[in-house]
Amino acid sequence: MESASTSPFAALRGTTAVVTGAARGIGFQIAATLRGAGMTVVLVDRDADELDNATRELASPDQVVPVVAELTAQDGLAGVETRLTELPPLRVWVNNAGVVSHQDVADVDIEEFERVLRVNAATTLRGCQVAHRAMRDETDADRAIVNLSSLLADKALPQRVSYATSKTAVETVTRYAAQEWGPLGIRVNAVSPGYVDTRLTAWPSADPRQVAKQQALSALALRRAGSVEDIANAVLFLASPMAAYVTGTILRVDGGWHLA
Repeated sequence: MESASTSPFAALRGTTAVVTGAARGIGFQIAATLRGAGMTVVLVDRDADELDNATRELASPDQVVPVVAELTAQDGLAGVETRLTELPPLRVWVNNAGVVSHQDVADVDIEEFERVLRVNAATTLRGCQVAHRAMRDETDADRAIVNLSSLLADKALPQRVSYATSKTAVETVTRYAAQEWGPLGIRVNAVSPGYVDTRLTAWPSADPRQVAKQQALSALALRRAGSVEDIANAVLFLASPMAAYVTGTILRVDGGWHLA
């Protein structure tokens, strides 16, 4: 049986991770997985009630630090930066917060388009910048930033142009940050999920969205939707020293959707 000291994730124990959009869904599972690896996890979300519920569910007051933040504000991460000065060294930052929008290209409202870019892409860039400031002087330790993209950055689906454009921007930020910060030893990667079962996709069987989803899943190599655990485990890998020679990579976790 593998002991804690020989675990490939042992280097994460006693250090800090930040996860944005951590109150529910994929973000919550990422936070739970990193906490399970022995990290102190800063849960960042705009929804105070959901964040309180998530903190109670994780039930580890010495390892879970909730911070309510409006990430689109210019100083939205100031509270996180302040808390980091009181915590163990930051080793992992996960930019997960995001929104989805559904409009045909011909009908896209420019204000809505800009909102999606601001929430999904601009907050990812800002999160990377804050992580960089906190990590840049710790040159003797492995440090990782993981951004959440989407397979829709590469694959067109109806009414997703705003969301897909924002995720393309996330991947561009990932590559540029990896190139610029590689000499500092800061690794920057992204996880690109396909269909993932979350509360938001638990539609009734007769719902047209569920019907379309099942049709799409039938064409996947693995013939199933992903789970939040599938995504969180990929983030854990990229966040850990197991991926010490991996940077600037967009890791597809999509059950083979990109092959369809």
